[in-house]
Amino acid sequence: MMSTMIRIKQSPFFHRLYYGGPVLVYAGLIFFLSSQSQFPEELPSFFGFDKIAHFVEYYIFGWLLYRWFSSPDRVWGRRGVLFMTLFVGICYAVGDEWHQSFVPGRVASFFDALFDAAGIAVAAATYPFIFRKLFRIK
Repeated sequence: MMSTMIRIKQSPFFHRLYYGGPVLVYAGLIFFLSSQSQFPEELPSFFGFDKIAHFVEYYIFGWLLYRWFSSPDRVWGRRGVLFMTLFVGICYAVGDEWHQSFVPGRVASFFDALFDAAGIAVAAATYPFIFRKLFRIK
């Protein structure tokens, strides 16, 4: 584990890949799912499931964005990381809803974008606390 971290710190390419790669892969996954006209019938259909799914999907995206923007090579303070996470995440959510308006069988929804933004905001607000608890950092 430690030798992997040393190699990542020594190579700018691998450092960027380690922190930025998961963000780009997850953004691609969101785009792919938004491009689907229909989802399988097995998905739960209770009231509000769609909004919960949007919140969780973008909470994970917000977590990854915050991790990327707070990586050791970044020079932003906590406010800068929070701002960038919110700005990039919410812009992507709005763009994703706009993209869905062109997909047959899908519609763009203000409320979906609102729950996406809420997931980003909660992730950005909770990341530092959860990260410290997970890794027991004081």
